[in-house]
Amino acid sequence: IISYTISVSVQETGESFTYTTSDTTYSFTALKPYRTYDITIAASTSIGTGPFSSSYVLVTLEEAPSSAPVNVSSSMITSTSFVLSWDPPAYEDQNGEIIHYVIDVMVQETGAHFLLQANTSLLNLDNLAPYRTYVCVIAAATSAGSGPFSDTHTVQTLEDVPAGSPLNFSVSVTSSTSAYLTWSPPSYEKQNGEILEYVISASVLETGEDFDLTVTWESLDLMTLDPYRSYLFSIAAATSVGLGPYTTVVSVKTPEDVPYEPPLNLSASDVASKSAVLNWKPPPINSQNGEIILYAINVTVQETGERFQLTSTTTNLKVNGLKPFRTYVCIIAAETSVGRGPFSPTFEVKTLEDIPDEPPVNLTATSITSTSFDLSWDPPPYESQNGEIVLYVINVTVLETGEQLQWNATNTMLEVTGLKPFRTYACRLAASTSVGLGPFGPEVAFQTLEDVPSGSPINVAFVVLSPTDVVLTWDPPNYEEQNGKIVQYIVEVANNQTGETQQFSTPDNSLNIILKPYRTYMLLVAAATGIGLGPFSDPETVVTPEGCPSGSPRNLSAVVLSSTSIDVSWAPPDDENHNGVIIHYTISVTVQETGDSFQHQTDDLKFQLTDLRPYRTHLISVGASTSVCPGPFSSEISAKTLEDVPDAPPTSLEIVPLSPNVIVFAWNPPPYENQNGEIILYNVSVELTGAPDTLMIQLETAGESITFNDLKPYTNHTFSVAAWTSIGIGPFDNITVVTPQSSPSAPPTNLTVNVTSSQSAFIAWDLVPLDQQNGIIVSYTVSLTRSSGSSQLIETTETSLSVASLLPYETYLIGVRAATIAGEGPYTDPVAITTPEDVPDPPQNVTAEDTGSSFRVSWDPPERANGILLNYEVMYSIPSINLVQSGMQYEDVIVVLPAENTSLTAEAEPGLTYTIMVRCSTGVGYGTSSTAIVYINTPPQNKVLDSPAEIAGLAVGLVAAAAIGLAVAGVAAAIYLTKGKGKNKYALSQGSAAGGPTGEPNALSFKNEAFGAGDAEAGLTESTAPIVANEESNL
Repeated sequence: IISYTISVSVQETGESFTYTTSDTTYSFTALKPYRTYDITIAASTSIGTGPFSSSYVLVTLEEAPSSAPVNVSSSMITSTSFVLSWDPPAYEDQNGEIIHYVIDVMVQETGAHFLLQANTSLLNLDNLAPYRTYVCVIAAATSAGSGPFSDTHTVQTLEDVPAGSPLNFSVSVTSSTSAYLTWSPPSYEKQNGEILEYVISASVLETGEDFDLTVTWESLDLMTLDPYRSYLFSIAAATSVGLGPYTTVVSVKTPEDVPYEPPLNLSASDVASKSAVLNWKPPPINSQNGEIILYAINVTVQETGERFQLTSTTTNLKVNGLKPFRTYVCIIAAETSVGRGPFSPTFEVKTLEDIPDEPPVNLTATSITSTSFDLSWDPPPYESQNGEIVLYVINVTVLETGEQLQWNATNTMLEVTGLKPFRTYACRLAASTSVGLGPFGPEVAFQTLEDVPSGSPINVAFVVLSPTDVVLTWDPPNYEEQNGKIVQYIVEVANNQTGETQQFSTPDNSLNIILKPYRTYMLLVAAATGIGLGPFSDPETVVTPEGCPSGSPRNLSAVVLSSTSIDVSWAPPDDENHNGVIIHYTISVTVQETGDSFQHQTDDLKFQLTDLRPYRTHLISVGASTSVCPGPFSSEISAKTLEDVPDAPPTSLEIVPLSPNVIVFAWNPPPYENQNGEIILYNVSVELTGAPDTLMIQLETAGESITFNDLKPYTNHTFSVAAWTSIGIGPFDNITVVTPQSSPSAPPTNLTVNVTSSQSAFIAWDLVPLDQQNGIIVSYTVSLTRSSGSSQLIETTETSLSVASLLPYETYLIGVRAATIAGEGPYTDPVAITTPEDVPDPPQNVTAEDTGSSFRVSWDPPERANGILLNYEVMYSIPSINLVQSGMQYEDVIVVLPAENTSLTAEAEPGLTYTIMVRCSTGVGYGTSSTAIVYINTPPQNKVLDSPAEIAGLAVGLVAAAAIGLAVAGVAAAIYLTKGKGKNKYALSQGSAAGGPTGEPNALSFKNEAFGAGDAEAGLTESTAPIVANEESNL
């Protein structure tokens, strides 16, 4: 034996593992908690591996779960309760049977924690506080402990009405009509939600009036109270659910205040020019707000705004020292010890007239002309009028002549006419009431306005500087004709040819005039004051020399002849813009797209532009020239040459592979200078090269990219593109690429399978067809699928494979697929084979049980029959009577049964030990026997046996061999190997050898006893104890 193969499978998941060792012990690690493992072992020699043993079942211990419950959710019930639910951890993380859940709940607002336990995945939490945030985590627990907690799940309970009233409620009286109320919210644990508002309940003790106030903050400046009143206040907080309880009532009283209303019926009597008597009554008794101790009278002089105050302790007062003809506006207020109340409505008293004390003021003149002006003034200051002004007297002196004049007026303005232009008039003014005339005011002088000059400038002359420049000079008019200050001169220029007239202004005595060349002009000049323009001077005649044209040719037009030529024509400039004799024309051309420009000259009115670029916009203008210089160019017109075919291919060709079958071919248009028109579409072609048949595809597109689908992977493709204008197609350019590899699109061919033994076969195939390989074949995968559905994959780089790990008498479906670096192709159609028969595996679960005077051997069929089972062979050995004293000698009994039988009943002799094995056969032969089991019949005396040798020695001294009767029973059973629950030992005891019913031999009896105190001293150990079938053991 060179090695052992250990096969391990997990019952719960179906996973299986294989380990190899050369030792007879093996330590398993990394097992999953609370899993059932089936373990079988097979031995291997240099020739091969033998059959696997019967299963050894191992159940690992529980552990705490390795993950938390999932899908935690909650649903609200009331403001004090909610339901929390969750799902268990994933099965693979439970590590045992979930016996309960631990729920850790934290109150976020207070930090308080409490733990709960639930036996299901649902928990109703009640007796909670309203409007609290509860942070919950949940852990699952097995008998081994609790696992990790879940992610936090936050639940907020619903709001409720506050359970307590606001705190620290106080009311401070701040005035006779106001109080300041302050408070704090209810204690947090009694708020039961978000406090949205506060309701203040108030009542007036004296009147019984009640009112409520609603606020959203924690203070209130109440400004609408009445003085000297007792008020009762209380307050309650409210959430969105409702109003909580009110606080204890707080009582305050407002102090005295000033009167609410003024005195009544203010009037005047005994009014004179300088005195009057005022009379009134006190305010209404309910508005006095205390004892009236004083009256205050405010007096305003209506006309001047002057103010003064009078006081009285009685309800009348005589006022002296007033001014005549004044309106006195009076108001009165009452005062208590606290202060003054409101004033009464106004009451007016007016004194008698007197003569003015001062003259009128602000004498001014407006609308002044050269012969008239309007005088205006203001009356004397009101405080000096002393009555109503009925007349104004104006004394006037003409300063230039000393002439005296007098004008009268009944209002504050006077229109004066018939004056001399540009003269100074000095005026003095006095006012009169019905009583008499007051004093005259100071002298004020006014000057009449200027007039237009009555004469023209003198000494007019000119100098010609150039075809367009003339300087005109002159002197002012004679002084007596100026009629004021000369502020500017107007020069008039008349074109004799066109009759056109222009005027220019200047403050100087000369003017540089810009004229047109080759013209005759008349020049005149006039002087102007601020009033207007005087007469023009006599005309001066000027003839200008020839100059540059001042206008451009007219009616410029262009006719496009072809993609390279344009006809241009025009008319001469207007006659007035010639400025001389036109000798030639200059054609200026600018290519709009490139900025290139050039010029041509001609003495004709048309010109043909040739050798132009196709499909270019040409900006064309024309200018005329005299013998002196050229004139301005005309406005540009545009003419676009006709399109032509492109003379260059598209540029920047690029291939972007999206997949082995899909390519994006992109490009940029031809260079602009080579497009020769508007690119309307592109001609695109793709040519498949390097294949048995060359493939050409042609497409058209208006875009600058195109996607090719369904291309052949790993193949040379040449992509070409050319641009089209409306005239035709330009030259092509191309790019060649190899498409990426893909997985093969077909399987290998000619799959053959030759079965070489019951456990081996030779598999061979041919390559995938070249045009379907889609790349370089790097490997092959062979699939072996059993009739049970389990499969095995074997990878190779060759086109054949020998498989030596098949199962006998098993049907396989075999397929092969090829792979490139891009992936795996399809499998071939499966080839079905069936391996030949072989010897079977040992029968399973062999057991022996006591039936009285006999024993019954039962078994299950082998795990693998490896063919058609023909029969079972049961062999049991007992010590030979004649050979007992010479050593461990046994006598074998062999019974052959048909394959449909899985049990045997045989007589048992008292005191004998039976070693039992079972094997089965197919048409190939017998397979390996099952592991031997030892059956012990009731011994003649109680003795603890440690080993098979001791058991055999027990037969020494027997007088005769026990007669053994056999009976065959057709009852199916399973191989049942037992493992002691502790350090069990097996003791033989005296039993009866009496026979059973007819045809059924007596069964051997046995007894399994626990260790006694002497077992350890006798040297018994678990490793030396034989494997014995008994009723208290399992494997």
